[in-house]
Amino acid sequence: KKKEDKHLRSPDSLMGFRKSSAKPKTGPPPPVEDEESPTVRMRNLGYTYATSETRHPKKKEDKHTILSFESVVTKELCTAALIADGHNGDAAATVAQEFLLHAISARLDRADEASIHAACTEAFGELHERCLKANPLSGSTVTVCLVNATRREVTCANVGDTFAILVPNMSEFGDKPVTLSTSHRMMDNPEEMERVKGLAGVEVKQGTNALGKPFGDLRAWPGGLAVVRGVGDGDCGAVVSCVPSCKTVQLPPMGCSVVLASDGVWDSLRYSAAASIIRKACLKKKGTPATWPGVLATAKEVVGAAISKAGLMDDTTATVLYCPSMPEFEEMDMDSSKHAKDLWEGSVEFMDDETDKAFETPPPPLTHTLATAAALSGPPWDVWTGHNLALQPRPAASPCSLAL
Repeated sequence: KKKEDKHLRSPDSLMGFRKSSAKPKTGPPPPVEDEESPTVRMRNLGYTYATSETRHPKKKEDKHTILSFESVVTKELCTAALIADGHNGDAAATVAQEFLLHAISARLDRADEASIHAACTEAFGELHERCLKANPLSGSTVTVCLVNATRREVTCANVGDTFAILVPNMSEFGDKPVTLSTSHRMMDNPEEMERVKGLAGVEVKQGTNALGKPFGDLRAWPGGLAVVRGVGDGDCGAVVSCVPSCKTVQLPPMGCSVVLASDGVWDSLRYSAAASIIRKACLKKKGTPATWPGVLATAKEVVGAAISKAGLMDDTTATVLYCPSMPEFEEMDMDSSKHAKDLWEGSVEFMDDETDKAFETPPPPLTHTLATAAALSGPPWDVWTGHNLALQPRPAASPCSLAL
């Protein structure tokens, strides 16, 4: 009885704790990194990267990966990042995640502009064939950004609307970023519209709702695609082109951040808003992102800003690649550094206001009646992402599900 009274008076027992003599478990030591590996060498040069993602509970089709490597013959040091935004399942996006970067790196004897463009075009074509074999009905947009630290260049190759931008250091707030990728939504790209209209047996029109009235973006039929370049989508025939748009620009002497993101980000967030997040993150910390763990925080801020603005309407993924300034730039006087900055700015194309607003589509208000919602429930329903959902008819929509 005395022992029980003593136990009841013990502060630890009152809080539900019990003392344990067991030693704390320790995990295995972290693996020793090879200092000569491309990954470690890129990091030692100041090139850092991070990815943040938030998955929609009913989709989970975004995939991403990063690979550091050397060109086969010239030994140029590179890092490549990929984001694939799948639809009709994640089969095509998964194949892209596992195959594409390795296929590109294996084809690069040299990592100059022409060689990278040729390697990407060939590898995207092989990826398309592999996706059709894995699941002929699944498809994906794909964007690859390859940073060549030896040449101080970045190359973007993309199919679809997974966009990439470059945000230079030392830019002013409100400045537009540099466009790296190309949108292949027909509504945004007249060349793609003309290409598709010239295909035999292909009709370009809007989808129809349950009342038989035109509804949503222009789409290419058969298949109902609004984004007409990608990999996979075997049911859409010749409408789908897997030939990527490629672009190479010189890295700015003052350093920069390259941002890749799926349309879950860009459908809610302007490109200039993402660029502002990058600039603010750099200003809040001392030094550069290469010397503090700020790249991951920046990627999370970009994803968080998109979700806070429009809610989680789609898988939302962003990758940030930080590229340091040239060592010579740090030693320049003010006039010389300004001259170098001006020369670089004159060699690149900054985003215009129209493009900056192109993807910013606000969600519809949740004020539809049940009758109106039911009338708009017929496929294709995904007017923002352009995903091919013609083979997956949506059930009758409620006011809330219509907004999603």
